[in-house]
Amino acid sequence: MTSKAPSITVSPARRYRVAAGHRWPVEVRPAPGELLSSWLHRLAHANGVPPRYFGAVLGAAGETWSAQLDRHLPDAVRRLLLDHTSICPEEIDGLCLAYSALSTLRLRLRSRPQDAGTSTAQSCWLQFCPTCLREDEVPYFRRSWTLATRVSCFRHGCRLRDRCPSCGQGLAPFRRDRLVPQQYCAYCDASLAKPTDPVNSGARRLERLIDDLLRLDSAGRAHDDRKSLAERLARCLVPVGPKTSTIPHLSQRVRHDFLRRLSERQIEARDPTERCPLNLWDRLANAAGNHNGLVKALTDQLAETAGLQRTTCSRTPDLAALLRAATRLHEDCRSPVEALAAS
Repeated sequence: MTSKAPSITVSPARRYRVAAGHRWPVEVRPAPGELLSSWLHRLAHANGVPPRYFGAVLGAAGETWSAQLDRHLPDAVRRLLLDHTSICPEEIDGLCLAYSALSTLRLRLRSRPQDAGTSTAQSCWLQFCPTCLREDEVPYFRRSWTLATRVSCFRHGCRLRDRCPSCGQGLAPFRRDRLVPQQYCAYCDASLAKPTDPVNSGARRLERLIDDLLRLDSAGRAHDDRKSLAERLARCLVPVGPKTSTIPHLSQRVRHDFLRRLSERQIEARDPTERCPLNLWDRLANAAGNHNGLVKALTDQLAETAGLQRTTCSRTPDLAALLRAATRLHEDCRSPVEALAAS
């Protein structure tokens, strides 16, 4: 009796390296404004490697390997990422904080982030908006959250947070030894998405003014320019009880309280004619009361000089219009900031 069952043909599949080259199996694209370490954590998770061990894959030593790469990306690690992913060099460089003109104003990385409770004054490397993490399809951390002058989410108006709402520890997604998404605390596994309160309106106006001026001032500057507004703010001392500190070393709670009291005129320079560091903060607080008017005045002045029409609409002035006018002038973008600082 002859079987009429069809025969089974087996053919060997191509090896993965032949089909995909050296690239890792899962491709993860960086999100808009994403921080390098955040992308690396998501890349590790998608390819089945807990972040704690992914540093060894990249040849990055130390427990805080990804946070260190945010501030300095060695050529060897950069080449490895270019070889194993399809991300272009410019995009990878854009994820790193080292090439930013605002690098001096970023929150400082502590050597022992697990000791967040040892000092209420010290920052915890990274802050975040819990509402953003909750709404993200795939939660990620933004580069803008690393600025020490940022205390709120410009999208949701709520306060940022720099510690787990459950255990109070600082963020440490680089030490996660299991395949758990980075929106969960690496110490207690609690969700980081617990809502925060709205930011004080005065503090929010002040931080928005500072943010606008920083973007305007940093355009075309070298990241190590010691005359930049970012460098000056990073050096300015902030009163913390009986002592003083610089703002990149302060926690979110202390920084928010400082901006709030400054906007409410509870902190003032001892002598308006004295050239002390607090005078710069005080001048920014005075200007923040008329933030919209200040931006409109600068926009109109630059537009008039560039031969453009003055803004006549009643809506809130757009900083982009100010930047376009400044570009048309081909002038040094420091002038508006220096004029403010000298006023």
